[in-house]
Amino acid sequence: MTTAAALFAARGYEGTSVDDLVTATGIHRGSLYTVFGSKRSLHLTALRNHLGREILPTTAAVATLTDPAQALTTAIASYDNGPAAGFLLMAAVERAPHDPEVATLVTNAITALEDALRPSHGEAAPHIASTVLGARLRLRAQPSTPKEH
Repeated sequence: MTTAAALFAARGYEGTSVDDLVTATGIHRGSLYTVFGSKRSLHLTALRNHLGREILPTTAAVATLTDPAQALTTAIASYDNGPAAGFLLMAAVERAPHDPEVATLVTNAITALEDALRPSHGEAAPHIASTVLGARLRLRAQPSTPKEH
């Protein structure tokens, strides 16, 4: 599931073909359809798994922090340098506007981050969560440039 999540995070739903998923996961096309039924179903399963394995542990760690600076630093590091935000943001931008199930999962993940920031930031938590995720989205939008040697 993490391989599928990584593909969807890097290429998006539309940019990831069933052939890409078959090649990356090593699961035969027939098995993929037998288990998941469709690419959409695999995407939803991978997103649910991603929330459980990446987003919720990240938000749980942030929720234990009451110092605002420490909570913000941890949230930024988790979302900017870690795997938590990539798939979530791609799903939010690409699929949530058209898929109510994806929209619900994305909303749940964002609410979890907001709730995790409440002990340290109180009523400003939704704004801080938006800032953390917006900064990550901005980083993803920057083109990568080859390094000069």
